[in-house]
Amino acid sequence: MNFLVATQSNWFLIGPIAWVLGHLMNWIFEGLNFIGLPNIGLAIILFTLIIKALMIPLSIRQQKYSKLQSVMAPELQKVQAKYKGKTDNASVMAQQQETREVYAKYGTSATGGCIQTLLQMPILFALYQVIYHMPGYITKLREYFEGVAVTLQGITGYADNTALQELFSANSIMRKQATLTETPYIIDMMYNFTPEEWQTFLNIFNNSQLTDSYTAVADKINGVNTFLGINLTMTPMQQLWPAIFIPILAGGLQWLSSWLMQKGNGTKKSNTQDQQQSMMNTMNIMFPILSVVMTFMFSAGLGLYWVASSGIQVIIQLIVNRYMDKVDLNEMVAKNIEKLNARRAKKGLPPRKVTNVTTTVKNLEEEREEEERKQKLLAERAKESSDYYQSSSRGKPGSLASKVYMVEQYEERQRELKSGKKTKTEKPKEAESTDE
Repeated sequence: MNFLVATQSNWFLIGPIAWVLGHLMNWIFEGLNFIGLPNIGLAIILFTLIIKALMIPLSIRQQKYSKLQSVMAPELQKVQAKYKGKTDNASVMAQQQETREVYAKYGTSATGGCIQTLLQMPILFALYQVIYHMPGYITKLREYFEGVAVTLQGITGYADNTALQELFSANSIMRKQATLTETPYIIDMMYNFTPEEWQTFLNIFNNSQLTDSYTAVADKINGVNTFLGINLTMTPMQQLWPAIFIPILAGGLQWLSSWLMQKGNGTKKSNTQDQQQSMMNTMNIMFPILSVVMTFMFSAGLGLYWVASSGIQVIIQLIVNRYMDKVDLNEMVAKNIEKLNARRAKKGLPPRKVTNVTTTVKNLEEEREEEERKQKLLAERAKESSDYYQSSSRGKPGSLASKVYMVEQYEERQRELKSGKKTKTEKPKEAESTDE
C-alpha cells in the first residue's frame, strides 16, 4: 500500500475525511478559476477560513471546559495533596473517586477537554493530506500535469533511466522504482519540482515532445502555484525572499493564538497553580519555535496553510473570548448538571445539585488576595527591619564593629517585641545627631 506518494491519501480514517475536504478544496479552486483568479494560495486561505468557521463550536466547547478547569484546579490539587505519597490500592481508589466527585460537582468529566481535541485531530491530519497532495484533489491542477506525465510514459524505457530515478527519489520518501510507471505518482513528483528540477527533468531525455508538452502548461503551473511572489511548491529555505515571512508569521501568530486562548480562560490562577502555569508558558514558547522550524522545512503551500490557520484562529479566538466574557458560569454548570442528571436518571441514580460556581470563584479570589496581602506584609516587614538596622548601625558598613552592633540591635529588638513595648523610634537618633 502506497501511503505517502499516492495522489489521494488512503490512510485509515484520514483518507475518507481528506476525500470530503478535497472536494471542498476543488470547488473553491473551480470558483476562483471561474472568476479568473485560479490560485492555490487563495484557495488555501479560503479553504482554511471555511474549515475554521465550521470548527468554531468545538473551539467554544473547549474554551468552556478550560474555564471550568481553572475553577476546579484548586479543588483537584487539594485532593492530590491529600493522597500525596499514598500508593496503596485503597488510597488510589479513594483519590480517583474524590477526583470524579469534583468533576461531577461541576457537571463535567476528566475527558471533557480531550473529546474536542480528539474530534479535531483526524480533521487536521486530513487537512495536511489535502494540502500535501494537492493535484489529487484539484481536478484542474491535475490536468496541467497529466499531459506531461502521459508524454513521459510514451518514451521507451523511461522508467529504467537512472537519472530520472534519482530525480524522483529526491522528491519521494517511498523511493520505489515500480511507482515510476504509475501516473498519480509521477504527477505528485512533478508537482513538487523546483524550476531547476524541471530543467533537469527535461534535459534527461532532451525530447522535443516532452519539452513542448511542459511548455504548453508551464505558465499555468507557475501561475497557480505562485502567491505574492512565493513558489508554493518550494520550501522557504529554498527560496528565502519573500518566503521567509511564512515561518516568521507562522510562529508569531501561533504564539498570539495560544496567548489569547490562555487569556480566554478568564479565571486568575492561585499560587498553587504556578508550576502548571509555568509549564503552559514553556509550551506556548516551544510550539511557535517548532512551527518556525517546520515551516522552513515543508513546502511553502503547507506553510501558507499554517499561517492562514493561525491567523484565522487569532480572529476566532478574539470572538470566542468576547463570547466567553458574557457566559455565566452558574448557568453553564447548571446546563452541565442537567445533562448529567438526564444520564443518571436513565441509570436509576438520584440527581445531583447545582453548585454555586460564583461563590467558589469568589472564594478563590479571596484566597488569592489574602495570600498576596500576606506576601506584601512580609516584604514590608523585611524592608522595615533592614532599614531599622541600617539606620541604627555604627562604624563603617561591613566592619566588625558594625556587625557586632547589628547583633546587639537584633537582640534588643527581639526583647522589645516579646515584651510588647514600643520599639525605639528615629527621635533619639535625631536628638543624638542634634547634640553632635
